[in-house]
Amino acid sequence: MTPESILAALGIYAGVFVVAAISSVFPLLLIEVFLIAVAGTACAPLLVVCAAAGQLAGKLPIYAAARAAGTLRGPQRLRRWLERWSNTPRLVLAVSAVAGLPPFSLMATTAGVLAIRTRAFCAIVFCGRAVRFAIVLAIAAHY
Repeated sequence: MTPESILAALGIYAGVFVVAAISSVFPLLLIEVFLIAVAGTACAPLLVVCAAAGQLAGKLPIYAAARAAGTLRGPQRLRRWLERWSNTPRLVLAVSAVAGLPPFSLMATTAGVLAIRTRAFCAIVFCGRAVRFAIVLAIAAHY
């Protein structure tokens, strides 16, 4: 199924949601490129909300699985690396959600392992991704 066929079947807003959810699991499908392609065809704030919600929907199962796996005893080296980030995990997650560095997929998984509360994870991911997508659409509208 291609992004075009998803749009044809679901419409612009549900299509953006689905493509965003898929792209959060398969990072080779870039939601930013897709948003630029549909930028002039619909209301930008609704596109931002749909894309951010789709990204959150795609990341929640990964976060939940990592949170469940975080209760298992892992290698000491991994535990020490995670403990370095345990003082500022929300800040690192927020920066990653907006900037993409460190890689957002890695940070969403790490947030689960560090057991960041689900409500905080959802708020940070949704708001951070919404800011990122608003910037992408603003740049697309300017050019």
